[in-house]
Amino acid sequence: MKIWCQLPKSMPQDSPDFKTYYELLLSDYNIVKRPDTEVVIKDVPTALSETYDISYLGIRALLDHHILRTMLQAEREGYDAIAGACYFDGAVEAAGNLMSIPVVGAAKASMHLASVIGNHFAVVTSDPKWVYEMEKHIIECGMRDSALPVNPVRSLTISFATLKECLKGNYQPVIDDFKKVAHTCLKDGADTIIAGCGLFSPMLTQSGIVDLQGAPIIDSMLASLKFAELMVDFRNAGIDLKTARGWFIRPTAGQINKVLELEGWL
Repeated sequence: MKIWCQLPKSMPQDSPDFKTYYELLLSDYNIVKRPDTEVVIKDVPTALSETYDISYLGIRALLDHHILRTMLQAEREGYDAIAGACYFDGAVEAAGNLMSIPVVGAAKASMHLASVIGNHFAVVTSDPKWVYEMEKHIIECGMRDSALPVNPVRSLTISFATLKECLKGNYQPVIDDFKKVAHTCLKDGADTIIAGCGLFSPMLTQSGIVDLQGAPIIDSMLASLKFAELMVDFRNAGIDLKTARGWFIRPTAGQINKVLELEGWL
């Protein structure tokens, strides 16, 4: 199978700023992907390049427009599924509604996996400004009862500049800070920790940091990929796990194409 892994912004692979991240993320996927699965990492060529801009609700809404347009190419290009590569799950539900292939969000997949593993998960993310939106997403996904009752989303305390510097290969500052924050989650009753950012979750996995005092650490990038593989397996067996009821009622192909033509996306 062939899976499209969607980054949240403009991250040109040939750029010195992002080349090592592509290598890190691909190495991460290779740990768990099936031998016959081809993963292709895609950025959003028409969108923002500055990560800090996604800290703002309005800018993220504008960015989702670009993410959706990018993801819609996947089915046309013969991909079997999309695995989101950002914990914000940008435009994931919209893309899933407009295509027949499975579209999986990293956050939603990770939270459901955590609910299978334990009783109360906590999320550790990269930036304090992201906490509020991610807590809201827990509720939107119906996972509030499975999350830590108090402060279910917490942030690293190192600066974002330090995090970006770690992408060059020295992951220790991230690892040390993650452990410090995760320990507060364990102290408050978490039994599972989600690494809720695609920038640093592969750093942990690649460094062998997969549990903390008996609490599994979920790499959200890997959860997204494995759920995508699972849904393709079901689909190939003739069992399509895409609902078309209620909130997810699907427009016809004609309706979709008409809107895409008006938007200039066809």
